[in-house]
Amino acid sequence: MINDIDYLSSSRFEAMTGDPRTAVVSITDPGSSDARIPAGFGPTLRLKFDDLDESSLGSGSVGQVFSRLDAEAVVSFLDSVQGTPDITRLLVHCEMGRSRSAAVAWYALSFGGQMTRERRIDGINLLVLRMLEDAGGRRLPRPTGMLVSAGFSLSGRDR
Repeated sequence: MINDIDYLSSSRFEAMTGDPRTAVVSITDPGSSDARIPAGFGPTLRLKFDDLDESSLGSGSVGQVFSRLDAEAVVSFLDSVQGTPDITRLLVHCEMGRSRSAAVAWYALSFGGQMTRERRIDGINLLVLRMLEDAGGRRLPRPTGMLVSAGFSLSGRDR
């Protein structure tokens, strides 16, 4: 069961030491190589999509958008690792560790667990969050600009 959830940049993630109790969601840009996942981590889901949201798409940006299939893969992965007693932590990384990974980590909080460390959530990718909500049938509060303390969790009444 996942107790701790965190998100970070690819460079910080690649410098970590693997832990078999930690599941990983690895997000990279379609045109880049996969992130190096240090040996020893638990189950891993790799995704490739650009950091596009409604506003960037509305202004004419193009690229590979987070899809319904991507969202379903994340929801299925979270269902699977949440039911695995040996998995106690989830790490989500993307290039900068601010928007795509923040959206997946925020959604993962709805499965239980808590944020590992304090942080201000700015720039979360709301398109990714909305797609995850649609795929998983959950609605979550919007955290943009919110200071989230270490130990923060989404209780059942917030879902």
